[in-house]
Formats: sequence, C-alpha cells, structure tokens
Amino acid sequence: MLSAVRQLVTSVYKKRALLWVLVGRELKARYRGTVVGYFWSLLNPLLLLSVYTVVFTLVIPARVASAVPYPLFLFAGLLPWVFFTGALLDAAVVLPDNGPLLKKVMVEPEVFPAVTVLSHAVHHLLALPVLVVGVVLASVVLGHPFPWTLFLLPAAVFLWLVTIFGLAMGVAALAVHFRDLKDLLHNVFTLWFFLTPIIYTPETVPVGTLRRLVLANPMTPLVTAYRLLAVEGQLPAAVTWVWCVAVALVSLFCGCWVFGRLREGLAEAV
Repeated sequence: MLSAVRQLVTSVYKKRALLWVLVGRELKARYRGTVVGYFWSLLNPLLLLSVYTVVFTLVIPARVASAVPYPLFLFAGLLPWVFFTGALLDAAVVLPDNGPLLKKVMVEPEVFPAVTVLSHAVHHLLALPVLVVGVVLASVVLGHPFPWTLFLLPAAVFLWLVTIFGLAMGVAALAVHFRDLKDLLHNVFTLWFFLTPIIYTPETVPVGTLRRLVLANPMTPLVTAYRLLAVEGQLPAAVTWVWCVAVALVSLFCGCWVFGRLREGLAEAV
C-alpha cells in the first residue's frame, strides 16, 4: 500500500508542469462565456450561506454552542465541505470525460483526478477572502475577538487536501467500472452532510446513538479543526489533530491502493 502511494505521488509530481496546464484549461473551460467568471467561486458558497443562514436562524433556529456569529460559524463549515463534495463528484466523471486524451496521448491516468482536486482547491482559495472579510467585520463591528489562529488555517486546509486527493483517486478509478457512482455519491453526501457538524456543534446533539455517529464521522475532526482555527480562535486539541492526520492518511493510502489496483485497465474501460 505504501508503494502505491509513493508511485502515484511521484508520478503526479513528475507531471507537475502538465498538471498546471490542465488545471488552467479546466478553470478556463468552466468559466468560459460566463458573465462573472471566477467570481462564481465566491457566489456559490455565498448563495449556500444565505440559504442556510435564513433557514437555520429564522425558520428553524439552530442551537449552537458557540459565541461566533452564526453565519460565520456556518460558512467556516460549509467551505471545506463544498471543497470535499465538489472534488469527489467531479472525480467520479473525470476519467470518462477525458477518455480521448487517456487513450490517444501518453498521459498517466492519475493526472486527471489530481487536476480535479487542484482545480477545486483553487476555488476554495478564491472563496477564502470572503471568510477573512467576515472574520474582520465580526471583529470590528460586533467586537468579536479576532481569531489569530486564522494564520494556522493552512495546516487544516492541507489535511483536507490530502484527504480529498486520496478519496478522489479511489472514486475516479471505481467510477470507470461503476458508472452510477456519481449518483450514489449525491445521495450519500446529502445524508453525510447532516451527520457532519456543519450547521450545529456536536455538543448540541443529544447524548446517545446519534451523538456517537456524529463523533465517529471521519469528517467531524476535519470540520472541527478548520472551524476552530478559522473563526473560533482556538487551537484544536491534540486528539483532534491526531484524528485529522489519521483520516487524511487512511484516505490517501486506501484511495491510492484502489487506484493502483485498477490503474492498468482504466484506459481501455473509459
């Protein structure tokens, strides 16, 4: 399993020049002909934020054990989740969509899911200024203490990136053989969203089976660490970091192992 990870990471690194060319092509193709272009990277999370804020503050008030303004609390949970789900859903179709390139050009198949992950990472980075502006406004207007831990946020983003990279590799390879995987993921992510502490904190979940499910959710420590650093101004506990690293490494190893096992037949199967 370790050799599979080493092989894939080395292969992707060797093709880094091509990787960035394809990322640029992907971003240009996505926004070609649109009115606002790259600003969709800001508008999409802002639209989600607006809808969830209205629903969970006016329609169904959420109980959140946090001193952070709820829209800021919510946004800090939505951003990494949108990164995660968007990258994996696109990874489920990236190899079939690039079938001609994969068959006719000598390009390693692992390059394409890596391009998907990096393009969504760019979207995520483009949306981060909105979070920073919200943090500054909460500090200046509402008097909320400025979270200096925000400068440590790259550590949490890196763990999300490793997690997503590993899972995207596995999803991309499996989706070639199971074409309905993307539809399945859509449904899984809908359920998974409500088991992840994005619109609430784990402390507000009643003690029992449901809370155990939330705490056992591998996305819980990743969301918690991201939010604590971004808006709460707290350093995650050591056990949270340990769980984040464990989730990232397990995702990386398992995803790369699956991709390595299926790699040889991908070009013929797309």
